[in-house]
Amino acid sequence: MTLHKWKNRSLVTDAEFIHNINLGYPVEVFCLTTCRTIAYGKIQDLSDETVLIHGRRFKRNGCAFFGLPGSRPSRELKTS
Repeated sequence: MTLHKWKNRSLVTDAEFIHNINLGYPVEVFCLTTCRTIAYGKIQDLSDETVLIHGRRFKRNGCAFFGLPGSRPSRELKTS
């Protein structure tokens, strides 16, 4: 499986979500349908399918989540 990350601050893996929970950092929830930010806050609960923020559940496969990834992203190789 290949993971595609948007920008350098997207959260994709469970480890990245858990890292934000442990540090207490807020995350941004971006709706892929409306192309708008629909929530911003600390993660209250995490499951395989959803993320709970401010009492609302957001599907992990229907939204983009931005926060602080657990590790520093590697640099992409540029070809000329």
